[in-house]
Amino acid sequence: MNRKTPAAAWTIILIFLISRTIIFLFGVHLDYSALYKNWQYLDVTTLRTNIWTGVWFDHTQPPVFNLLLSAVLYGAGSWAPLAFSLIFKLISLVNALLLFSILRQTLSHPRLPLLFTLLYLLSPASIIFENELFYTSFISTLLLISCYFLLDLSKGIRTGNAIGFLLPLVLVALTRSMYHIGLLFILCTVVICYHWNARGARLLVTLSALSLVLVGSWYVKNYMLFRTFSTSSWMGMNLARNVFHDAVLTDSSRIETIEPFSNISVYDHFRSPQEEQQYKGLDDRDLLQEFKNDSFWNEKHVGYLRVSQAYMKASKQAIRTHPAAYLKNVLQSAIIFFAPATRYPPSEYQAAKIKYYDLVYSFNLSHFARGKQQRRLALTLSALPKLLFYCFVFFNIAQLTLREKKIPCLTLFTTILIGYIFCVGSLFEHYENMRFRYEIEPLFLILAAGVLQRYLRVELPKDSLPKGA
Repeated sequence: MNRKTPAAAWTIILIFLISRTIIFLFGVHLDYSALYKNWQYLDVTTLRTNIWTGVWFDHTQPPVFNLLLSAVLYGAGSWAPLAFSLIFKLISLVNALLLFSILRQTLSHPRLPLLFTLLYLLSPASIIFENELFYTSFISTLLLISCYFLLDLSKGIRTGNAIGFLLPLVLVALTRSMYHIGLLFILCTVVICYHWNARGARLLVTLSALSLVLVGSWYVKNYMLFRTFSTSSWMGMNLARNVFHDAVLTDSSRIETIEPFSNISVYDHFRSPQEEQQYKGLDDRDLLQEFKNDSFWNEKHVGYLRVSQAYMKASKQAIRTHPAAYLKNVLQSAIIFFAPATRYPPSEYQAAKIKYYDLVYSFNLSHFARGKQQRRLALTLSALPKLLFYCFVFFNIAQLTLREKKIPCLTLFTTILIGYIFCVGSLFEHYENMRFRYEIEPLFLILAAGVLQRYLRVELPKDSLPKGA
């Protein structure tokens, strides 16, 4: 550490405290009701009293975040709303400090680390997502921790930094189904190849294999219990939302005429109650009840297994017969990926409280759009600055890679993650993947800061950058 580090760290903390106090006065607070209504969460009674059974028989989500929710509810008791609020704010601060630490290791410019850290910390999206009881900023934390230890691996492979690199990736894969075991395999393989000749490479290979076995065990569990080799049975419904977006459908006998993720009773014609009886007595509250927490749709009902399969079959058929319509929706989703993350539908009401700040900071024109067509146009225009900036950064990375015939490990690692999230989000989701982008936004800022440093003509001393960073 140099002499300026403590001052910069305290600057980040001070600005965080001031900005969050101001935001609090604008009425942006954590929405605790999400604990009861979010589809991804188990019934609150299950979270409080029967968590291990609940996550074991959960076919819709990997277990980690529900376990975290349960731990806070159990530990904080009646103070849980305050505990969640403080924890999520702390996550934002930790993300900022991790980002700052990584930038200090990869940049030589004296001001860019602090500048890019504040760019993330003061973003309206960071503010909004730390007030949403969801896993967006939590995923960012895990990915940043992994990047931090990836840099340390280049100094020498040890048990501590190998676990520090791999364990967050395991937790990510067991928090969100989008982070597939295939992605984990690719990331582990890339990092192993970079360190193949390093002392301790065998340890890295062994721990990577154990990580894949740990994540794969949840896939095997779901296949044995539900005949679905995934950490989520919702893939068919997710795909259908993109495939049939804006489609004009009139044949009510077909499942695609029903909005995906509708109440389970709507699908009576497409599911088999007899099949559901084999799960009776295992976890009836979560697998067999139509509603959870008394009044919210229970999207974990075991009937959605058959429903999601039906949506997947219908989606594949529609893609084969009308590929142009699907590609049009994919293009729309690809544009939405670059839209301001504050445009995420469940959080729009929070973003409206700071809409002028969001307009200036994020160029979010949709605050002032009226009607469907205006909103679409505003969304497209709002996405352009981020789209152009991403293109600029990756063009420069590609140009430098071709010229030098090599690419740093951290750069390739983050590029694979960003590219994967962009592709999967565009192909399988509609109108949510601006949130997916923001999960990996800190990783993009690491790349962007490196590109900007080149334009500022600040050369990094050869001995100041960790090998492979």
